[in-house]
Amino acid sequence: MALADDVASLAAKGDTFFLVWAGCLVFFMQCGFAMLEAGTVRAKNTKNILIKNLLDACIGGIMWYLVGFGIAFGDDTDNGFLGSGTGGKAYAIHIEDWRSSYTAEGTDWAFWFFQFTFAAATATIISGGVAERCTLTGYVIYSIAFTSFIYPVVVHMVWDSEGYFSAFNSGTGAAAPVLGGVMDFAGSGVVHMTGGIAALAGAAMLGPRIGRFDADGKPTSMPGHSSVLQILGVFILWLGWYGFNGGSTLSVFALDTAYSRDLARVCVTTTLGAASGALSSFALVHFTSHIWDVTAVGNGVLAGLVSITAGCVVVDPWAAIVIGAIGGLVMQGFSKLMLKLKIDDPLDAFAVHGTCGAWGLVAVGIFCRPEYSYNLLGSHGFIYPGPKPDLLAVQVTLIALIVGWVGVTSTITFATLRLLGMLRVPADVEEAGMDVSKHGGSAYPDYVFTPSAAPVGFPSSKAGAQPAASAAKAEAPPKGGGGKGAPKIEPEVEGESARRTDEVRELSVADVEA
Repeated sequence: MALADDVASLAAKGDTFFLVWAGCLVFFMQCGFAMLEAGTVRAKNTKNILIKNLLDACIGGIMWYLVGFGIAFGDDTDNGFLGSGTGGKAYAIHIEDWRSSYTAEGTDWAFWFFQFTFAAATATIISGGVAERCTLTGYVIYSIAFTSFIYPVVVHMVWDSEGYFSAFNSGTGAAAPVLGGVMDFAGSGVVHMTGGIAALAGAAMLGPRIGRFDADGKPTSMPGHSSVLQILGVFILWLGWYGFNGGSTLSVFALDTAYSRDLARVCVTTTLGAASGALSSFALVHFTSHIWDVTAVGNGVLAGLVSITAGCVVVDPWAAIVIGAIGGLVMQGFSKLMLKLKIDDPLDAFAVHGTCGAWGLVAVGIFCRPEYSYNLLGSHGFIYPGPKPDLLAVQVTLIALIVGWVGVTSTITFATLRLLGMLRVPADVEEAGMDVSKHGGSAYPDYVFTPSAAPVGFPSSKAGAQPAASAAKAEAPPKGGGGKGAPKIEPEVEGESARRTDEVRELSVADVEA
């Protein structure tokens, strides 16, 4: 008996480490989101988007501790909609781990931490949709509402053992899950679609950025200021996704389970989904624009990752390639549709997370192998022969549920903030940039850029594209009134610098196309 207890204790300790390790990878995704979003916005709003990313983690941590975790997971007295328990694992989590009867070896604490990182990541998705024109106060208020109530309700219904749509709900009769439960292993719907729908609501309520559409309603180009930051962010997110999807096994040391096998397969399908999403997106953009676009590759990676997240543990590798490739195409299609509808989503948060999250849920209903299914009725993907090829029904039902719940609650919240004048910054603040208006100055204080020489999105001035100290020196009048030996400064014809720069740009484009 003592040996069995020792083995169980060792397994619990191993799972505690595993969850903390996976949670750290997921938390590192906050850095990925920060880099991606900072690179995608214009330089004048860099500090603002970074602050919002930081606050997502800070606010998410406090609200998840006080309220969110309790609503999401509660205790064994919950209903199917939200957690209502008051036990040690619920509101303001307080586990009495000093007692001799405590044998969990920290797995309960580790589970809280792992789920917190998901909540923070979900909230950060929204910041991309409302970037460059949402007030900090309005964003903070929405973030509180989202991490304490809107998101936890979705988590409870799908992942808690008493949720209405949970495949882990063993209840019977009225307490049984709908159609045997949804299969959303790591959160294409719970995390990504939820965040994407909320981002869509925010973008629609805010309206487009100033200048995003011309007088005829056609979209104008507003590229981000740093492709380097964008792609650095994508790589960090891709790395974190192995903790996101792989960690969702929640265990690898538990005895008499195949969780370690599942973890390994999840890493393979996650890799293939990301890769195929990038390639399909890249190819489509080149086919339609004749440009090899790095942003298309980056967003394609994310689209593929979102698409495979729900089914990473229940599909074959070849299916992961198909799912990711379709995800890249879905993302590009809905990105164009958003512009047709004149909805300005600077990070394509809805296209990447909202629509690919929905596609990920649908894909499980198509490609789930019967042998891997954990639906309580044995339902599986309809491409396989078997007794229950009807999994798609409950997967689509969850899509409708998330659209209804998140769409309505988010729209009400954002509309209330707009009605109170707390949602959008004034036009002069938006045009000047929120960094200089609200955050003490530019994120790049050592550089001042001219309109012609500046990277797109950088604030411009007459000083020239050079370090600020050098610009000041260049602008200073020559000492001594310009006597013998002083350099002769010819006044430049107005517009000449811009003309020469345009010639260089045209030559560069011609060379690339050649």
